[in-house]
Amino acid sequence: MTEHDHALFAAVYDPATALVEATVFGPHRRYLTNGLRGRVLDVGAGTGATVPFFAAARTAARGDGRDLDVHLLDPDPHMRTRARRAARDAGLAATVAGGRAESLPYPDDSFDAVVSALVGCTVADLDAALDEIARVLRPGGEFRFFEHVAADGLQGRVQTLVDPAWTRVAAGCHLDRDLETAYRAHPGLDVRTVERHAGIPPASPLIRGVAVAVD
Repeated sequence: MTEHDHALFAAVYDPATALVEATVFGPHRRYLTNGLRGRVLDVGAGTGATVPFFAAARTAARGDGRDLDVHLLDPDPHMRTRARRAARDAGLAATVAGGRAESLPYPDDSFDAVVSALVGCTVADLDAALDEIARVLRPGGEFRFFEHVAADGLQGRVQTLVDPAWTRVAAGCHLDRDLETAYRAHPGLDVRTVERHAGIPPASPLIRGVAVAVD
């Protein structure tokens, strides 16, 4: 198995998280896609859990006389297979490609928006990934994110304690990353809004928000 070859995790993710996706994650994925227009990158698209929301956003865009060109990127071939299937089932004409957030295979200023849903926890080099997101966004383009982050107090200490084991069974996911601080600190991104929400321990709290690419 390679670093980005998680066949078992890809196979069990959708059935294992169906209830959580419907009741907890779904509204946040809708937030990420609401009102999107133009060319959009879903970085770390996984099995395509956000695809149905992209499909709804594309329908809305066409109702306004515009379109939504969706690109789904993931380093894992098993995830990409399921993302393609999700796009086909949703009737969404999306481009699915392999690649890592730390080295995006796109020219500068390629996208009107980049969406990240539960991805920051797995990226090996977060600073490099944020550099790449800022690079491929057009000036003024939006980086929309939805992540679970490190908790405070006892819960945070528990996250740090169990993180090594969690990372092994959850395809590289880390529980104890302070992603909000990292996003706010990046010079190429101007964080405009961040909301905190309850998650499901140990992957709690959740944040969602929007940053704008700095020209």
